[in-house]
Amino acid sequence: MVECYHILYINTILFAQTISVKKSVYILMALICIVPAFFVLGGFQKAPQESSEISGKAAVTIDLPIIMYHNILKSRTGKYVVSPKQLEADFIALNEKGYTTVFMSQVIDWVDGKGTLPEKPVVITFDDGHYNNLHYGLEIAKKHNIKFMINPVTSFSKFTTDTGDHSNPNYSHITWEQMKQAVESGHIEFGNHTHAMHKFTPRFGVEQVSGESFEDYANVFKKDINRAQELLTSSGVPEPKTFAYPFGKYSRQSRELLVDMGFRALLTCNEKNNKIVQGDPTTLHSLGRYNRAGGISTEKLLKKIS
Repeated sequence: MVECYHILYINTILFAQTISVKKSVYILMALICIVPAFFVLGGFQKAPQESSEISGKAAVTIDLPIIMYHNILKSRTGKYVVSPKQLEADFIALNEKGYTTVFMSQVIDWVDGKGTLPEKPVVITFDDGHYNNLHYGLEIAKKHNIKFMINPVTSFSKFTTDTGDHSNPNYSHITWEQMKQAVESGHIEFGNHTHAMHKFTPRFGVEQVSGESFEDYANVFKKDINRAQELLTSSGVPEPKTFAYPFGKYSRQSRELLVDMGFRALLTCNEKNNKIVQGDPTTLHSLGRYNRAGGISTEKLLKKIS
């Protein structure tokens, strides 16, 4: 600071020599008064850095792509269906590109400052709880050391369990006993996808119905999602901390209700990558996912997530 003052002072003296003595005196007097005040007010201070650096600790972030699957079928492909061959090709390519699959619970722990994550983490999710996720997916996951999440609609699983019409990869949903076995495999964890709100009517997913009071909406919302939690945990599934919105439909109200209920990670259907900040749990509250449509190649999928 003193050096800057000295340089400014010398330059002013040289300028003053080119004008009248009387004017030089006025300029020097102004310099003596103004420059110290300029320093006091911070005129020559460096521009402030990012707040995270001023505090001495820069924010630690990761990029987290999430891929959304639904059905695995040999008979057909479509927007929400892949074949076992496509799934295996995806898993092989992810490994070759240096990605490591992680559970959402690991990401939540990392945000809380617990545990570590690989250099290129990726999360794989399967929505709705189709039995074919286990029938085809688990064997392929074991073969290629893959972890993934299943988000079952528990009313579908209850129907399958109660009727005894299970274990058909073409139409069955996962039963309670199959959920327990899936968790014990070490390759699968479970999230919440509602109990009976995976519908288009009378409400679209978890959408608040027109004319419905917030109090009534909150009661219906909490009752349904708590029912799903009860059924999942009673089957031996660790209490889910991740929620997947049916059809990707969400609102500020639904987000606030879910956070109040203790959910940490909220999965949308918005196709975007996610930047997760350690120590900032809000970066988990609107996570994007890339839908894995059966009509695209593995190469195109990897291009989307990179």
